[in-house]
Amino acid sequence: MKHYMLLLLLPLFTFCGNPNEEKKETSKEEKTTETPATISHQNQHATYYLIRHAEKVRTNPNDPDPSLEIKGMMRAKRWAAYFEPIKIDQVYVTKYIRTKQTASLIAQQKQVSPKHYDPNTVYSDEFLNKTNGKSVLIVGHSNTIPQLVNQLIGEEKFKDMDDTDNSTLFKVTINGNDKKVETITVE
Repeated sequence: MKHYMLLLLLPLFTFCGNPNEEKKETSKEEKTTETPATISHQNQHATYYLIRHAEKVRTNPNDPDPSLEIKGMMRAKRWAAYFEPIKIDQVYVTKYIRTKQTASLIAQQKQVSPKHYDPNTVYSDEFLNKTNGKSVLIVGHSNTIPQLVNQLIGEEKFKDMDDTDNSTLFKVTINGNDKKVETITVE
């Protein structure tokens, strides 16, 4: 019964954030003009866990910001179970409800407030500095997570994810110039 209550309350516990904080982050990101080629990884030491949001409601194709469906809420719970033994220092989510809901239980478990990010501008010196020495969870979308993985490892290795793929985890480990990526399926 406790588990069903969590599923029912999950949408209520999604991170809405401080609106002023989101505006500050957005304006900082917009000012970033660095390109991935100019960013040095020599002093970067971090682990990034990148996932796509869980299954979303698809009943209204015109809804730009659907919530998670029941299957997605169950997956969010499984993601929380997967990450329970893993140290997570920071959690990043996009502005969409589905990424917030996917990360919600993990953020509560880790006692971390998720930060909003813009997938098109997140990769920057500022982001690398903020995440240096950290273990970071990033929840995004089928067309943005592979792009960010490619930027982190410095090569065009991954294409957009299939729209039905909600179970792939990319684990990127950076130790200076040594960059490794693992692809893990978490059902």
